[in-house]
Amino acid sequence: MNAPTAPRTDQHPQETPMTTDSPFAWSTARRRTIAGRQTPWRAVRAEWIKLRSLRSTWVTSLATVAITVAFGAGMTIALASFDGGSAEAPHMIAAGSIFGQLVVAVLGALIVTGEYSSGQIRSTLAATPKRTRVLLGKSLVGAAWAFLLGAASILIAWGISFPFLGEHAIGLTDPEYLGYVWGTALSYAGISLMSSALGFLLRSTAGAVTAIAVLLFVLTIPLSVAAVKWDWATKIAQVLPGNVASAVADPFSLAHTWADADPAQFLTHAQAVWIFAAWAIIPLVVAWAVFSRRDAA
Repeated sequence: MNAPTAPRTDQHPQETPMTTDSPFAWSTARRRTIAGRQTPWRAVRAEWIKLRSLRSTWVTSLATVAITVAFGAGMTIALASFDGGSAEAPHMIAAGSIFGQLVVAVLGALIVTGEYSSGQIRSTLAATPKRTRVLLGKSLVGAAWAFLLGAASILIAWGISFPFLGEHAIGLTDPEYLGYVWGTALSYAGISLMSSALGFLLRSTAGAVTAIAVLLFVLTIPLSVAAVKWDWATKIAQVLPGNVASAVADPFSLAHTWADADPAQFLTHAQAVWIFAAWAIIPLVVAWAVFSRRDAA
């Protein structure tokens, strides 16, 4: 019979198998678990990385700024060149936002529908199983980016048109005139939220863009014609998102009049702001209810 083998004395401590009861092993596993845990902030960060890495983001962003600046600065300079129009010219600075809203809406929809068309939404939901975080991450990132685009557009339009206004030029030190900057930015953010919600509901780029175009522009044409005969058509036209957005873009009513100052108007300024907020929030709530219950396909 062989003699029992004596235990090795040259074995290093680290070579000893470590059990799960070891405090070191437990703390290491815990750190790995925490490092891989998904959080709302990480969901937002992931959506920001995806947004900035897409070529469509930069194309639509440049188009938004170009359209807003071209129409805003162009109309401001053109009105300043006419006799008697110079005093009103500075308040045309945000006129281009009417057209920029459509491009911002397209960007907001693409953030969502682009993943459905490519199938990337499955990977997104695998990485972030909590769908509320996915919806809020995409919506918040899109709205924040739209806010920056709106503010940058008005600042650039102001810088271009300022030298042409002469004595009627208004500086950004005027707090009410500065309202055009953050007001337009907020209106772009609201439009982005609405379009993102439509993207979650329709899951189609063509469908979402069509719905947005109808809400912002197309519906106003037949309603304007019907308003010649029926008052209800006028009221419906005034509550459409493209119209109430002007209450947000012009927070101090420098270029637009509402029922506060003109009894012929249907809405007060505050009412128009609340209706615009409803256009942004209600579709998002509906989108959350639908997105959290149906499959990813």
